Amino acid sequence: MIFSICWQMEGRKWEDINKDILVNVLGRVGMESLLLDVPFVCKSWYKASREPQCWEHLIFPTFIKPDDIDDIWWEPEIPDRGFIERLEMTYQENLSATAFVKFIVNRSCGNATIIKLPGGCTEEALEYVANECPRLKGLAVGSYNEFINSIIVKFISKWKNLEMLRLG
Repeated sequence: MIFSICWQMEGRKWEDINKDILVNVLGRVGMESLLLDVPFVCKSWYKASREPQCWEHLIFPTFIKPDDIDDIWWEPEIPDRGFIERLEMTYQENLSATAFVKFIVNRSCGNATIIKLPGGCTEEALEYVANECPRLKGLAVGSYNEFINSIIVKFISKWKNLEMLRLG
């Protein structure tokens, strides 16, 4: 609040804030705001929100529609449904879990160090993370089963910096 008042009193504009400072702040706001709020403030914030440093910590919503479920079976009581619906409306895309993971991982340009994947994550999505996130230090997979276990074993050697792995 005080920063906001001082910033306005000095006649500065939010879009003129130093890009490095802005990127540092935006890297802490979370995926939903980075996708659905920040890019629409002004051009400089849009550009800053596209910087890979903003996408080092990828905390996905708990549940995204799995790739193999039709819209008819997509339950309205899903906790993250509002975020997903807003995302689909904003970007005019009906994203599956795999497509969404790829979309977000691409934003990091290989800089992701922490990823918490949604439940219903596919082998294709995990393989994409393995190939595109060499700096990964922490990985949490939303749902655990023997299928996920075998996939993780297959890709774990690609994460040379991995310090934390959470399954389930």
